[in-house]
Order: sequence, then structure tokens, then C-alpha cells
Amino acid sequence: MDVPFWIGDREFREADLELIRNTVQRFSRLSREEIAATLCENLPWKSPNGRLKVEACHKLLLKLEQKGVITLPPLRAQGPRGCRERRGGVVQTQLQACLRDVLPVIVEPVRPEERADWNATMATYHPLGYLRAIGARIQYWIRAQGPNGPVIVGAMLFGAAAKALAARDQWIGWTAEQRRRYRPRIVNNNRFLILPGVQIPHLASHALALAARRIRADWKARYGFEPVLLETFIEPQYPGTCYRAANWIEIGKTAGRGRQDRFFEYGTSVKSIWVYPLVRDWRKRLVEPFPQLVEDEWGESR
Repeated sequence: MDVPFWIGDREFREADLELIRNTVQRFSRLSREEIAATLCENLPWKSPNGRLKVEACHKLLLKLEQKGVITLPPLRAQGPRGCRERRGGVVQTQLQACLRDVLPVIVEPVRPEERADWNATMATYHPLGYLRAIGARIQYWIRAQGPNGPVIVGAMLFGAAAKALAARDQWIGWTAEQRRRYRPRIVNNNRFLILPGVQIPHLASHALALAARRIRADWKARYGFEPVLLETFIEPQYPGTCYRAANWIEIGKTAGRGRQDRFFEYGTSVKSIWVYPLVRDWRKRLVEPFPQLVEDEWGESR
């Protein structure tokens, strides 16, 4: 594998690859997840908030194995993931009103005990369905004031940006290297749902504006850095009215390929690409170095 190479904000050199080879060989009796965690500690490879980047490391290990650089231990048998999770209940809200009558609308992160309900609600009502988000993400509820207090009227999901998007990358002015390094500064609005029983004109654009106001602080609290640009994809049968009303910008079309379709094997619909800058100098910040970890005398990141 050619070195050096970048994954997000971290550069990998030959010494890093040698450490990975030795660790995988020496700790072959550990699980793949345990090896990834060990490597994150030793490299070190952490988010700006100090969290180990175990998921990213696990993906790198799989890629290195595919290229013949390492041989990972066999996968260990595990029970079905869903057996350990509570089955969620689908939220059902009936509410017809003018926006001014249900203010204040609140967009807030889903609490851990609510995630199963959020998953079930999104899977039931969203046209694209929902299985499980991968990577960095924040799930939100949208709440409005009903006759008897706050009620859930919608849900949103923000997650990792698309790996490569010709229209977006050209609009930003990124080189391929800049895209690989700084893509985490873009966050994708993967799912947006207003419950089918809710009829409140202008609610959708209002909720988008509220989410845009808080996503930078929420993302920093969870992942240690602030995004500077939002993106989303809109299916061709939808005009994107609420995004336009919330001052999002349409910048082009997708190529009609799936997220992981490197070999043009899986065609999808051509979607419109919309973006929303979160700061005035967003273009400059898309090429700035990430915050550096500072370790105290005890070796703890802060």
C-alpha cells in the first residue's frame, strides 16, 4: 500500500503501517475490535475530543487485509444485534395547526433511551426506510406545542458526508487530497421526516433552520470539532421546497451511483444536491487543519 496516505485528519506513514503489522501479528488472539482499539491507543488515533477512532481503524484494517498487507483473525460468532436492543414503538401524532400556534418548536438530540423509538418511527414513515446509521451521526426529534404540551412532530438524522461528489467538490474547489482530509467538516442531512399525521405549514423549513443553528455545537460536543457546511440529496420527485425556504442552495446533481459504488455496478436515481453554509468563511475553514490533541502529564487527551 502506497505511503504516505491520509484518512481524515491523520497521515499514515511507513512506521504506522509497521506498527499495524506488528500489532495484528502479536495480538492475533484478540478480536478485531480489540485490535482496532489497541492500535488507536498506540498510534495514537483519536478524535479532537479524545475518543478513540475505533470504527475508522476497523475499516482501515479491512482495507489493508484486502490489499494483502495484514491477515486479521477470524470473525467471532455473535448473536443478532437486535436481540440486545429494545424494540421501539412508532410515534404517532395527529396535529393540524398554524405554525404560530405550536411555537416554540424544539429540535433536540434523541436521548439513548429514545433511540429505539426514533429508529422504528423513521423506518416506518420515511420513504427510504431506515436500518442503521454508520459512523458519526446525531439523531434529532422535532417537537411542537400541542394542546396538552410538547409532542413529537418529526425527526432528523445528520451523519457523514458523501465520500466523493463531483458537483459538490467542484463547487467547493477541493482537490482530491483536500476532500480526503477535510470531508468530515461536512455533515449530511441523511433523513428528514415530518410525521404523516402532522399538518403544519412552514414547519419543515422552520425545523431545518433550528437544526442549522445548533448542529455545530452538538457536533463539537460529541465529536470534538465543528462542521462548516451541511449537504443533502433530494429525490427527483420532490422539489426541495422546504430546503429552498430555509435558504439552502441547490448546486447540482448526483451521478446516479450508490454511496459505495466504486465500479459503476449499482445505479440509483439522480438526485439534486443542496448545501447550507454554517459560517461565513466556510470555504476557508474547509481546508484548515483540525484541532490538535493536547495530552497532559497523565497521557489523557483534553
